[in-house]
Amino acid sequence: MKHRLPALFLLGGLGCSIFWGKPAKTPIEDFKSPLAGYIDLLRIQSVDPAATRFALTCQISLNEVHPRFAFSNNDEGTWRVVQGLPQAYDNIEMDLIGTAEVWKTARGTFVEEWDAALDVGGFARTMYCFDVKGELDALDAANHQFPTDNGTPWGMHEQWTRKTDGSFVATIPFHFIGLKDQSVLPPKLDEDNESFAQSWGKKPPRLRMISELKLPSVLFQ
Repeated sequence: MKHRLPALFLLGGLGCSIFWGKPAKTPIEDFKSPLAGYIDLLRIQSVDPAATRFALTCQISLNEVHPRFAFSNNDEGTWRVVQGLPQAYDNIEMDLIGTAEVWKTARGTFVEEWDAALDVGGFARTMYCFDVKGELDALDAANHQFPTDNGTPWGMHEQWTRKTDGSFVATIPFHFIGLKDQSVLPPKLDEDNESFAQSWGKKPPRLRMISELKLPSVLFQ
């Protein structure tokens, strides 16, 4: 089993699973993948509730400004600015997808990124809080896996916050989650997935500056 695509913040990789094909327009509560559910929220111009909650812990209100978007859909992960993510998502040309939603406010910048490999069913969401200097204040990372053998989907989650001395502390330590981000008991995993879960996260963020995201600069103007 291959874990072929790294998570956005080098906290882990994405595992193997099924290919979802073109996004199905199903009710949000019935979505088949976390990324599809996120895109469905954007279709109705709604903000991801997880993003709203995390941004508030950073004292950033996502209601202050309109977000800007970027999308990638090639082997190189090249970003391009788009007016909205749903239209770009509905016209994908390959299985590797990256999305970015950026809010720049007077208190700092909030970024929600998704990294997906549709052909293997791996979905990583990383949310970042940056201060007005572009330094990372906090990070929230989740990674969902959809087994190729039609087994039960499973995921992992953790959250890090910068202390006054510049170091990071795990405000939400590594734990397993379900499709709605709820905490669950550790799933029964095969050897490959167990090794993958052991390798994912559990270390302070490597990225420290907003420029390291390598997103188009226009998103932050």
